[in-house]
Amino acid sequence: EVRIIVEVPGVTQESIKTEIKGDILTLEAKDSDRKYYKEIVLPKEIDPGTLTSKYKNVVLEIRIKKLT
Repeated sequence: EVRIIVEVPGVTQESIKTEIKGDILTLEAKDSDRKYYKEIVLPKEIDPGTLTSKYKNVVLEIRIKKLT
């Protein structure tokens, strides 16, 4: 499993968008006062369909399973 933990203070869970293209995870969050954008290179052996995320107390946790 690949786990990514990001602090994104000042935004709501609804404003956070994640997308996987190839081996790049794009994380984007926008609210009235704040903007976040990050591209993260992932290992090639992940299964993009297994991406799950959880947002609690300004911390976003993303989990992606590796291919077996």
